[in-house]
Amino acid sequence: MQTAWKGHLTQTVARYADVAPAATTCCNACRTCVQTNLLTAALAGVAAAGGFLARRFRATS
Repeated sequence: MQTAWKGHLTQTVARYADVAPAATTCCNACRTCVQTNLLTAALAGVAAAGGFLARRFRATS
């Protein structure tokens, strides 16, 4: 049983080693995209809130 377990572990490690550099590059790219999208969403929220408040105070004046 232990021989089969070590064999599967060795195969998994070898497979991961082949893909590891690509995984790192992908994660860095995704992190950049997520940060950009979150920043854009936050700025859009601020702009929408500003527009809402401007309309609200203009209507009551």
